[in-house]
Amino acid sequence: MKEHNKYKSLFVTYFDGCYGVDAELDTPSTYSMGVCKLEYTEETNTLTVHLRRPGLLIGKGGRLINKLKKHLECEIDIVEVIL
Repeated sequence: MKEHNKYKSLFVTYFDGCYGVDAELDTPSTYSMGVCKLEYTEETNTLTVHLRRPGLLIGKGGRLINKLKKHLECEIDIVEVIL
């Protein structure tokens, strides 16, 4: 599996779960956050998340985003999509 696909899959599994793996408790779904696009950059080990509701990804006091960074072992950039 290519690196960019690995991080994208881990991100989606973390929030939505998949076959045989439950999503983390008390986390929003990618649908409720309005995730539009995921991009991974190998050079900087950064996953860029384009979404409509960034506050849900950040979480109260930044707890959710920090937990996600540890889980994925990469940096996460957030880009708000305004319709």
